Amino acid sequence: MINGNLKGIKDFIKKRIEELDGKKFDSFKFVDEELAQELAEITNYLNKELCVYLSRSGEILYINLGEEDRASLINISLRRSNSRLSGLRCIHTHPGGNGHLSQVDIESLKKLRFDAMCAIGVNEFGPTNISMAVLSDNEQGYEYYSSLNIQKVPQDAWMNVIYEADKIIKHETILEQDTEKERALLIGNDKDSLDELERLTDTAGGETVFKAVQKSAKGLIGKGKINELALVVQSKNVDIAIYDDELTASEANMLEKELGVPIIDRTQLILDIFAMRAATKEGKMQVELAQLQYKLTRLKGEGLALSRQGGGIGTRGPGEEKLETDRRHINRRIYELKSQLSALSQRRGLMRKQRKKQDLPQIALVGYTNAGKSTLLKALSGSEVFCEDKLFATLDPLTRRCELDKGVEVLITDTVGFIKKLPHQLVEAFRSTLEETVFADILLHVCDGSSDELYQQMAAVEGVLNQIGASNIPTICVVNKVDAIDGEEQPVKDGVYVSAKEGLGLENLKKAILEEIKKMRQEATVTVPYARGDILAYIHSKCKIISEEYGENGTKVVFCAPNEEINRIISKLK
Repeated sequence: MINGNLKGIKDFIKKRIEELDGKKFDSFKFVDEELAQELAEITNYLNKELCVYLSRSGEILYINLGEEDRASLINISLRRSNSRLSGLRCIHTHPGGNGHLSQVDIESLKKLRFDAMCAIGVNEFGPTNISMAVLSDNEQGYEYYSSLNIQKVPQDAWMNVIYEADKIIKHETILEQDTEKERALLIGNDKDSLDELERLTDTAGGETVFKAVQKSAKGLIGKGKINELALVVQSKNVDIAIYDDELTASEANMLEKELGVPIIDRTQLILDIFAMRAATKEGKMQVELAQLQYKLTRLKGEGLALSRQGGGIGTRGPGEEKLETDRRHINRRIYELKSQLSALSQRRGLMRKQRKKQDLPQIALVGYTNAGKSTLLKALSGSEVFCEDKLFATLDPLTRRCELDKGVEVLITDTVGFIKKLPHQLVEAFRSTLEETVFADILLHVCDGSSDELYQQMAAVEGVLNQIGASNIPTICVVNKVDAIDGEEQPVKDGVYVSAKEGLGLENLKKAILEEIKKMRQEATVTVPYARGDILAYIHSKCKIISEEYGENGTKVVFCAPNEEINRIISKLK
């Protein structure tokens, strides 16, 4: 089997490569001199790495043609047990004459569990020297056999080393102890944004092993950087690459092909976290809708992602059946979800009306993810609320009653956190949930005062509020985590500073909320003519009645209501 790009290669060289496929050599020799010479000649002509996989019987089973500086290694094996070596030794050339194994070679040996990893240095005269390594149960995890002239290779001894290693090697001494976490390579154009992407990766259950930053006017990273990262993938045992911006299907497929590992973008990662966090039926439907809308334009050529449906980052949610169905079925499912969510939205609207009848001010907590909204709700209400120091710990809205002062109660709703580059699919899918924000009387914009990106995060939240039509609602800026702010400088001038975790500043926050309630609810007195029973009914339905007195000209009503309601009632009486 031959892998690699053979286009543009002259027919006689292509034929020489094809003749190597399936060729058998002496099974007692580690590497035949004839094979080494043939590999060297082809490498010199093409100036590209050439890699062959030999079975223990001496047969070439796979051939891989790489670029000038690398040949991507294939994860193949003939072993019958995970505790055994692969049954294949990897022999590859190094153009330039250096026959020493690189760190990438060593890490590939560990990850792919070859019988042996062998490098042959090649110059214009042919093979120069050769070195090899086998896995071991020693401290470094491998034994290295120094570079030798091809004629001096102890063929039988090196083959015996392989057989001995296969007997004594133990599976757990070679592989990473923590096999549950996927090892992730993060790629992006901005360091601060990559730091946040690392937190998202951790939330999704992954482990960041390398972060690559390259500022590019075109957005996507260049060919040279991709070649570097392909080496990082092998040397760091990377399982998945995560790109910090949204990728098109063709861009994702190209990067997967070049890097040799599945790749997802920031949007897929956030959707994956939402799928993991969704607990209610409505939340799960909203996440599925967002995922299907995202994948609708990416149905063709999912690439390596299709091999990952068994689990891992980027694979939670609808699953393989949804990914591989045709566009018509996807659209049908989207229609069904929208219909069901619309019904739930109507039900949520009825619940809001019921809460309105209690004549309690509605307050919504909004803010950047992990700013401490749930902790603040817990501190204000005194009730048990799930809190966790991770991004998007709260997904489904939660409403609690809170007493701000004697006889003054409000309803406070915790909402889903926002984030920079929040996928528009999520905003659309969670619109019914975000309505809790739109219909609130007051917003508490909770900020993380200890964050180095405080202003950027505030701007991201304000952008989403504007997107959903909630930018005109009276807002109190609550600067949380005041106990973690360095120095005495207050980064937000009009903010109320609190520490929800430590209980600091909560009384000042309650006073600020009470002041805002006073602004929005004023006491008014009107006389409603007996002939206008419709206005009296309206006042009873929309306002808090303080007293009623029946006079000669009508009913004198003293009530409390928002300023706009008072103005509306007065205009009706004119």
